[in-house]
Amino acid sequence: MNKKLFEKVKAKCKDTGLSEKCLQGITETLGGTIADDSTDEAAIETAANQIQKFATETVQSETTRWANAKKDPKEPKDPKDPDDPSKKDQNPKEPKKDPEDKPDPYAEKIAAMEKEITEMKAEKAKGDRNATIQAAIKKHGIPEWRTKGLSVPDDADPDTFMADIKQDLITNNLMPQSTEGAKASTEAGTDEAAKDLLAKITVKD
Repeated sequence: MNKKLFEKVKAKCKDTGLSEKCLQGITETLGGTIADDSTDEAAIETAANQIQKFATETVQSETTRWANAKKDPKEPKDPKDPDDPSKKDQNPKEPKKDPEDKPDPYAEKIAAMEKEITEMKAEKAKGDRNATIQAAIKKHGIPEWRTKGLSVPDDADPDTFMADIKQDLITNNLMPQSTEGAKASTEAGTDEAAKDLLAKITVKD
């Protein structure tokens, strides 16, 4: 469990009345998508807010449920014969079920929260990958016309993928070589020309 996330959850949920142990359990369940060593402030803040919302709604729901449970309506008495024993236990209550048979009141909400956090994490991962792809395109100088409709496979490394495209374009004379390569080639040509000129001058002398 991410300690920074838990500290934020405790601060945000201090007025809910939930124990630290309860908050810890909720954080471990709903904050599972946040790595223990993560320092992503935005992701941690978002998760903490989601957990606070869940905790607040849970407390309100449980408070209402217990309040209603205490208002257990009694059977209406016959105004003519309120003490008639024949009127008693005509509609016996169902035997109480074992607590273990009761559905978990938090299960549905936890599942919904987990789904929402998972979707948020997937959206963030998608945005991060798109940023990496754009950085690779810029790094290798891939022309705009070549990137239209371009799709990088999920299992491909963006940098390697763009490097291969660049090489194909260079091979087919659709783009010049890199600035470094062109510079090296120019310098080599200059050196060669200087040598030829020096040789001619030497011969004339």
